[in-house]
Amino acid sequence: MLNIGRIFLFASDYYVYLLWNIVLAILPFIISSMLLLRAQKGKFNIAFFIIGGILWLLLIPNAPYIVTDLIHIHEQSRMPILYDSFLLFSSALVGLILGMYSLSQIDQIIRMKFKKFASSAIIAGIILFTSFGVYLGRFLRFNSWDIFNNPMTFINGVWNIFSQPNNIAQASVYTLLFFFFIYMSYGAWKNANIKICWKKIIQICTECLCLNISGKLSNDSRFLFFQLFSSQ
Repeated sequence: MLNIGRIFLFASDYYVYLLWNIVLAILPFIISSMLLLRAQKGKFNIAFFIIGGILWLLLIPNAPYIVTDLIHIHEQSRMPILYDSFLLFSSALVGLILGMYSLSQIDQIIRMKFKKFASSAIIAGIILFTSFGVYLGRFLRFNSWDIFNNPMTFINGVWNIFSQPNNIAQASVYTLLFFFFIYMSYGAWKNANIKICWKKIIQICTECLCLNISGKLSNDSRFLFFQLFSSQ
């Protein structure tokens, strides 16, 4: 609604790309939901989980990536900065919620096969990989599918990072920043210890994206946010 309102009120479609970014953030959530459903039913088809896991791993950086779109606040001086702040923050929140829930689903699958310490190490590795993926998307402008569509360009881009000291330093700093942000966000998500059905997640994300038209969240959504972000 905020994006549509921006078009009609201010004749600007500058942030329409956020809708596509949210679609990309939904894809890993769909994949992890399918994988978890099969795992809970005991249908551990190795090929299915390997292919699904690789696709999920390539797509999951798109969820927290939306948070980095906050750098675009007030790029158009004629636009009300508060309006754009609500638009960008709500989109980032949708991406982060989807990402955390998807990661928790993969975490559940991993814990079915590995002990707690090994599972925690694997999740940390996934978050590090995701953080590097966010860096590649934000600074080198790579997409998840470039590894298939433009493999040589992708390989050369990654090689340039590790072959030049200045690039290594920049990549390391931002990857670690993303890592700690995602890791702490996931820790807060897990510590909240709330079980939410997928329908509730979709409802909350939709309300965040639309701001419920009236600018108010439903009682269920307010309760969830209170539980997530209040001290335990």
